[in-house]
Amino acid sequence: MKTYRVEEMDGEAVVAVHSTEANTPFEAAEKALGQKVTLRAGADRWVRVVDFTERPRPLRLRPAVFEFRAIGRRK
Repeated sequence: MKTYRVEEMDGEAVVAVHSTEANTPFEAAEKALGQKVTLRAGADRWVRVVDFTERPRPLRLRPAVFEFRAIGRRK
């Protein structure tokens, strides 16, 4: 499993930060929020998942970033 930083966002402001272990960024977002997620699609309240997994030096220019939004109710 990888460790991801999950940031809850309101527009461009970070409102909460979580660290979670998961197999995929999608799963990391769901674990951190406790609810289902889907792709961001321009939502104002959204989730940024950052993957800091070590990569070989020439390929690691910046961390991979994924954007989701919550759907449904919290578990």
